[in-house]
Amino acid sequence: MLTLIKDIHLRTAAIICLVLNVIIFAAAYVSFAENTDLLVIHFDSYNGIDFLGTRINVLEFLIVSLVINIVNFSLATAFYYRERFLSRLLAYFSVFFSLLILISTAVIISIN
Repeated sequence: MLTLIKDIHLRTAAIICLVLNVIIFAAAYVSFAENTDLLVIHFDSYNGIDFLGTRINVLEFLIVSLVINIVNFSLATAFYYRERFLSRLLAYFSVFFSLLILISTAVIISIN
């Protein structure tokens, strides 16, 4: 855990992921807090609406993405002394993954 604080690359990636996750959860809460209807989770241009869900399904999607980020940062701290390149790659992949989740959440918000 100290390597996450000590290394500048891991620290900036962790801060960026934390900020992105707070933004994602805040946007989802503001958009879906009072919504009790079904939400469009996936839309295909050929077939139309593929998957409908409730706000709990959106929350589960966001929690799974948060768990994936936590696992990536745990692996990054575990591999830090063995392979720093792999550790930093995992950390920056977490940032990229959080950006993708932000985009997908924005799409779900804009569709609904």
